[in-house]
Amino acid sequence: MKVSTKIIEQDASLDHEGKSIKQNEELDHEQEQEQEQENEHEDISEYKHDDESVQMKVEIRISDEGYQVEEEEEEIEDQSIHIEASVRNGFIRKVYGILSIQLIITFGFVLLFQLPSIKKAILSNIQLAGNILIFTSFSFFFLFLILACCRNLSRTVPYNYIFLLSITLCEAISCSIISSCYSFQIVSIALLLTIVTTLTITFYACTTKTDFSYSRVILLIAFSQLFMVGLVSIIFQFRILYSLYTFLSTIMIGFYLVYDTQLIMGKFGYGYSVDDYIFAAMEIYMDIIRLFLMILRILAEVSSKKH
Repeated sequence: MKVSTKIIEQDASLDHEGKSIKQNEELDHEQEQEQEQENEHEDISEYKHDDESVQMKVEIRISDEGYQVEEEEEEIEDQSIHIEASVRNGFIRKVYGILSIQLIITFGFVLLFQLPSIKKAILSNIQLAGNILIFTSFSFFFLFLILACCRNLSRTVPYNYIFLLSITLCEAISCSIISSCYSFQIVSIALLLTIVTTLTITFYACTTKTDFSYSRVILLIAFSQLFMVGLVSIIFQFRILYSLYTFLSTIMIGFYLVYDTQLIMGKFGYGYSVDDYIFAAMEIYMDIIRLFLMILRILAEVSSKKH
């Protein structure tokens, strides 16, 4: 009886130990699962963190590349503006260099024809001088018309320089014959006033914020009206009307000088092509010569009224 009781107690203890072992195994299994879940969560969080860091690096790299592209585009734009400005400055220097040579030749002839011997020869052969004046005037008009209509010719070396020299000589002879009819004092004052006026108008055209480059049609209409007024005053011998025509023409030529100067500068985005340096020089040259002749007429009229 005692033996059987002991056996039962041993079986019960064994069962209890087995249950505790199973419970311990289940607890260990649960702990292992929880640890695995925690590890999975940590792996996922680390993966997300790595993914976010990679995405941030990619975004930073893209932004850096975009900034570099913008900087390169700005550098290219600055270089193109610098190149365009340097080309325009070279064009301006070339135009005014040619213009300076033209004016030296023309005004040199004008002063040469003021010598007493040459002036006496012209005044004593007034008919021959008139024929030469007509010939040189028509030659000037014909050569300038060819140069204006054939732009390729004005851009082709050396033909453009040959035409330029021919036109300059024709205009120099015409101005010299006309100025030989006036005294040296009037001619010298007219030359001085022309130089001062030209420099003043050129300075204004370069510094003003007013755009005259689109006023060609207005200037053309005004010039045609002034031409008709001058023609009527000459035909019907209206001295007052002729004086008004001379004064208004001088002002109109000043506006033309501003207009042509701004076209050469290209200040407002509209101007001569850099290949049209001959034609641009001719336009300014004609404006200055017409200004000189108008000032000469005004001074002659003032001088005649005094006497």
